[in-house]
Amino acid sequence: MKNNRIGLILVVSSLAVIALVVTLLLKRQHTEQAEQVRVQGLGTVRSLAALPASVLLPAPGQPGVLASLLAGRDNPDFAYAAITGEDGRNLAEVASPGAIVPPAAPLALASFDERSVAPGQNARAIREFRGPLASADARLQLRIGYFAPHGLLDLKDLPFYALIALAVFLLVPLIYIVIKREMAPLAALGEQLKTLGAAQAQPVQEFDAGQDVRGLAGKLNRYLDHTSARIRELEQDSIASMASGRLLEYGSNKMQAVLQCLPDGLLVLDPAGEVTFATGKIEPLLGVPVAEVLSQPVEAWCRDPELRAMLARFRGAGQDARSQMTIEFNPLGVPGKRLWATAQALTGHSMAYGTLVVLRDATREHLARQAGNDFVAHVAHELKSPLNVIGMYGEMLADVGIDDPAVRVEAINVIQDEVERMVSLVNNLLNVSKLEMGSMRPERHRVKLDDLLRDAWQQARSRAEAKNIRLDLQVARDLAAVSVDKDMFRIALNNLLNNAIKYNTAGGTVTLAAEEGDSDVTIAVRDSGIGMTPEDRERVTEKFFRVRETGDEQRGGHGLGLYLSNQIVELHHGRLTIESELGHGSVFSIHLKKMPALAEGGQVL
Repeated sequence: MKNNRIGLILVVSSLAVIALVVTLLLKRQHTEQAEQVRVQGLGTVRSLAALPASVLLPAPGQPGVLASLLAGRDNPDFAYAAITGEDGRNLAEVASPGAIVPPAAPLALASFDERSVAPGQNARAIREFRGPLASADARLQLRIGYFAPHGLLDLKDLPFYALIALAVFLLVPLIYIVIKREMAPLAALGEQLKTLGAAQAQPVQEFDAGQDVRGLAGKLNRYLDHTSARIRELEQDSIASMASGRLLEYGSNKMQAVLQCLPDGLLVLDPAGEVTFATGKIEPLLGVPVAEVLSQPVEAWCRDPELRAMLARFRGAGQDARSQMTIEFNPLGVPGKRLWATAQALTGHSMAYGTLVVLRDATREHLARQAGNDFVAHVAHELKSPLNVIGMYGEMLADVGIDDPAVRVEAINVIQDEVERMVSLVNNLLNVSKLEMGSMRPERHRVKLDDLLRDAWQQARSRAEAKNIRLDLQVARDLAAVSVDKDMFRIALNNLLNNAIKYNTAGGTVTLAAEEGDSDVTIAVRDSGIGMTPEDRERVTEKFFRVRETGDEQRGGHGLGLYLSNQIVELHHGRLTIESELGHGSVFSIHLKKMPALAEGGQVL
C-alpha cells in the first residue's frame, strides 16, 4: 500500500481539524463576549435608571455619576454613557477616548431596549442599551454604548489555541504508526490469498504489496465468491452424505428392530469372544440382564457350563468352526426352562467376523416330547394290560376242561370291558388326530340340552355304580336349547363324567347340573374326588398332561380326555372353566351361548 499517500492524507486532515477547532472556538468566544456585553449593558442601564435625575445630572463644574462610571469601567469595550433629553440633546455624557456619542433615537415610554449603531464616526459598530429615568419630570433617557466584539483572535488565548493545535498535530504520527502497524497484516493476507488461490481451480490474482485497501478488498471479495461457491458444493456433498448416512442408520435401526422382535434370543460375538450385540429376549431366557451381557466377559455373566463351553469353542476359531453346533440345556437362571442354543461362525470373504448364537425356548417341545414318550409308554401299558387279560381269559375259555357257566360269563364280561377300554383309548387318539389335522368340524344343530344331558348321565350310571359312586342329575326340563354337534358334544360330556368318576373315591358323589343365565347356559360336572393343586389346574387341559397322584391307588390315564373336551368346547365357541382344591374335589363348567326361542313348528333334535 502507498504509505506516503496515507501520511499526506493524515497531515491534511489534521490541519483541517485544527482549523475547524479554532474556528469553532473563535465563534464561541465571540458569542460569549456579545452575551457578556448585553448582560452588562442592560444591567447597568437598569441600575442607573433607578437613580434620581439630580444625581445623574451633576451641577456645573461638579463630577457626575457618569464620569465615575467611565473612570471605574471594567469592560475594555465601553464606548460612552449619556443622558438625552426629549429634544435629543445630550444633557450629560461621558465617552471613551476615540469614541463619539451618536445621535439619540426615539424611545418607547417606560421600556428598556437595545439597538445597533453602525460604524460611522466611530471606527467600530456600537451596541447601545437605553432606558427611561424613573424620577425625571421631563422625558429623559439613559444611553450606554459598548463596542461590538471585533471577532479577532485574542492574544491572551493564543497559548490555549496553540496547545490544542499541537495536541491534534501530535496525533498524526501516532495514528500513522497505528495504521501502518494494522495494515502490515494485509501483506501477509495477500500472500495467504496467493497461496490459497494456487490450490484452487481458478487461482486468485497476484497480490501487490503496494496497492491500496480497495484493490485488496476487491480481490478478497472475488476469493470469497469463489470460496462461497466451493462451500455450496461441499454443503451439497455433505447433504448427500448425511442423507446416505441417515438411510444407513434407518436401515440399521430397522434391522435391529426386526432382530429385537424375533421370538428367539440372539447373541453376536466378535472373534475374541466378547458379546457385541444382544436382543432383549436374552434376559427372560437366561435370567441375565442385557446390560450385564454387553458389559461383562462371557465367563462373568454366563453361569451355564454347557453354553460357556460352546462359546469357548468358537472363540478365535478359524475355518474349522464353520459348521453349526447345537446344544440343549436347562438354564440355571430360569428354573424349569429348557433351551436350544445354536452357534454358527460368521465368515465371509475368507475371514471370520465372529459368532452368531441363537437361543430358543424349547420348553414346550421338551415337555411335549417328554409327554409323548410317557404317552407311548402309557399307551403301550394300557394296551398291554387288557391284551394280557384278554389272552388269559381266552386261554381259560379255550380250556376244554372248564364247563362252569359262571366262569364263562365272567370271562366274557372281562373281555368286553377290556375291549371297550381299548376302543375308548383308540377313539380318543383318533379324535385328537382329527382335531389337530382340522378334519373334525362340528355340524351344529339346535339341540334340546336337557335330553342330551340325561342321556350322558344314563350312560355314566353303570360306571359310577361299579365304583360305588353316586351320580346325581340336576337339570331342569325347560332348559334352553343350544347349537351344538350332538355326537361330538357327547364325547366332551362323557370325558368329563368319566374323569370325575375316575378321580373320585368310593362312596363319593358326582353331580351333573345345568343352570340357565340371561345369555348363556352353564353345564357343571362336580365331584368330591381328590382335587388338584393350582399348578396342575393350570395345565390339566394340555395334551398328554396327567395330574400327579398321591397315595397307594394309581388310577392311570392317557392325558387326552380333558384336552379333547376343551378342544370340543372351543370348537362350539364356548369355554371350559375349572375350579378345584386339593382333597376337596373339582368342578368343570362348560359355558355355551343360548339360542333364541324357536318359532312354533320348528324342529329340535
